Amino acid sequence: MNARESRLFEIKKSAIAGKGVFAKKEIRKGQRITFLRGERCTLETMLKRVIAGKEKGSDPLGIDDEVYLDLEETARTFNHSCGPNAYVQKKNELVALRTIHAGEEITYDYSTTMNDNKQKINAAGRRLWKCKCYCGSKNCRGIINQFKTLPKKRQLYYIKNKFMPDFMLNAFKPHSRTK
Repeated sequence: MNARESRLFEIKKSAIAGKGVFAKKEIRKGQRITFLRGERCTLETMLKRVIAGKEKGSDPLGIDDEVYLDLEETARTFNHSCGPNAYVQKKNELVALRTIHAGEEITYDYSTTMNDNKQKINAAGRRLWKCKCYCGSKNCRGIINQFKTLPKKRQLYYIKNKFMPDFMLNAFKPHSRTK
């Protein structure tokens, strides 16, 4: 965590899961919170690490088609919420979706970064990562899963507002209709 980040947020015990990242002061809507950092890896490299037990299936952040960041510890500490107050834009920039108040946990919807290649993952003897959700938001889906499994209304909300990384916007952009 750099000096700017340590003035903006801190890591503490979370009611969602383990540790979480909390705002130390108000973060304005649209303000960059941080860049999620880690080692850039291919799907094949991440699969090898997961199979070898060096990483958990929840650790990598999708930043492009079959390209991931093996997240550093601080970046791994941002918890998921089905009612997030932040989102990932471009490749790895975490931005406030709305004003985040001091003391509030900073969360993003992990599903907005998940469009994994099921065939390659299954061929490696693994399953797509998914997880029970305990975020407690009023619209909790009860599961963290691939973007395409989200309710259509939620998908359209994220796409329309561009509350997801570029590679996801490209993969899920509405198809133009011909008249």
